[in-house]
Amino acid sequence: MINDMINNVAIFTEVINTGSFVGAAHKLKISKPTVSRCIAQLETQFKTKLIKRTTRKLSLTEAGKILYDRCKNFDDSLNSAITEIANLRERPTGKLKIGFSSYFANDYDAMKTIADFMIIHPGISIELHSFTSSSEIDLIQKDFDLYFTDNDMTDTHLTSTLIQEYPIKVCATPTYIQKNGVPKKPQDLMQHNCLLHFLYEKPVTDWQFKINGKYETINVNGSLYASRTHILLKMTRAGIGIAQLPLFMIEKYLKSGELISVLDDFPIKNSEVFITTYRQKQIPKKLNYFIQFMRSRFR
Repeated sequence: MINDMINNVAIFTEVINTGSFVGAAHKLKISKPTVSRCIAQLETQFKTKLIKRTTRKLSLTEAGKILYDRCKNFDDSLNSAITEIANLRERPTGKLKIGFSSYFANDYDAMKTIADFMIIHPGISIELHSFTSSSEIDLIQKDFDLYFTDNDMTDTHLTSTLIQEYPIKVCATPTYIQKNGVPKKPQDLMQHNCLLHFLYEKPVTDWQFKINGKYETINVNGSLYASRTHILLKMTRAGIGIAQLPLFMIEKYLKSGELISVLDDFPIKNSEVFITTYRQKQIPKKLNYFIQFMRSRFR
């Protein structure tokens, strides 16, 4: 019924625009009886007369004038909608809702890359949300387009793509080292106050180092857990312990001497960043453009 009414209103507005049933029929390439039938249906649907007809001219009733005033731009609005939808298919527009881990949030280069994407694609707006626990990661229920995660979450519903790896360093202040000694080997960390990243509802106590050609896990402990990497950095700079931190966050402090890197002879596995999205047959253009842009900048 709604489709019939929309069709009848379009014919009604064309009758008024052309000034006659014949004119509307000619422009719409339909028969005059069809025009008459549609106007009669419309008047039945509204249960009132819309057009007063004489042998010479047409005029609108009060109800007809209200309908025409509200719907006279119907075709223009419809054509505008059709054009906008077509443009949407041709160029990326709309909003992207993105979640990210604390590591990613602290990476200036990553945030700068997102800003560069927005400059290149001004039709796309971006909504950013940080998360600290796995329970917060729910692409579908929370209506997220993608997450930047630090682990591969690929399963039957999600797909993850590696885009970046962060070098990790173990560091402390000179004051802390002077007071507590330099760890010579990873096992020595068990005698130190290690500042721990709190991730997915629990502290990360398993630190991995490459020892004699293979990675081994050292179980550490400490007096501070933090879910935000920048908090770990601040507390490390305050001199209360040793922490594993991304090189991009501490590089300037290493150069200035405010922090000291230790255990450099025992490499640490890089921290990884994945783009995680839910599986779908056809990826929206705005999302596909964003993923390809991020991959091109980080790989």
